[in-house]
Amino acid sequence: MKYTKRFLSAALMVTAVLSLTVSAHAADYSFTTDAPADYYPSSAYEDVYGSQYNYGGPNVVDYQIPELEFGVLSTTQTGIMERARLPGLQDEVATVTGGGYGIGSGVTEIADIPGLDDFPVITQPAYTSTEGMERLDGSIGTLKIPALGINMKVWEGETSASMRKGLGHYSSTSAWDGNVALCGHNRGARYVIGNIKDLEIGDTITYTTVYGTRTYAVSMVKTISSTDWSYLQSTADNRITLTTCLANHPEKRVCVQAVEVS
Repeated sequence: MKYTKRFLSAALMVTAVLSLTVSAHAADYSFTTDAPADYYPSSAYEDVYGSQYNYGGPNVVDYQIPELEFGVLSTTQTGIMERARLPGLQDEVATVTGGGYGIGSGVTEIADIPGLDDFPVITQPAYTSTEGMERLDGSIGTLKIPALGINMKVWEGETSASMRKGLGHYSSTSAWDGNVALCGHNRGARYVIGNIKDLEIGDTITYTTVYGTRTYAVSMVKTISSTDWSYLQSTADNRITLTTCLANHPEKRVCVQAVEVS
């Protein structure tokens, strides 16, 4: 009886211990996916070509990047070559080394282009401000026309006040370089230039300022509208433009232009 009780006690203890143990099969998990077998194929040389790569010797397939000629640029890293123009290189031009590409001596000859000489040369109009040109008496210059006996001082501004003392300078025009435009009375005043209408092509005019003296030759004598200001526009060459009223024709003006000769 005593041994029977001990056996039963031992059996109960074993049963209790076993009841606390979790089956190992409950922790096993298995995952499967639908990804194709070649989703990430092997890229190893042995798997791709069926043999081990022989370093330093012949192989089933040797991957070689073709050598580039000078001036050709590869835009990828896969050996696919694309011809590109590199800065400073010219195609089909003999170079210092004699190749088809390269940098030459730095002197480029431009081939003759028919009609190129027919294109007009664009020049910037010249202009000189009156700043610093005023002389001790306040005038900015002296105009002389030997053929007409004219010798008058020039004053700033196309105003009656200026023309009472000589000639007025159109303040919107240049005072030395470029087109210098002056105006004066034609009659009825102490200083008049109405006889400029009698000037002939080639007659000379001199103009003196703090910058020196220039001589001009008459190139145009004509009657224009009193509203025509086109002859006062800036020019790249040096010239003098004179305007005055035309007697008995208030809607007209006499305009004389002379271009520099020295």
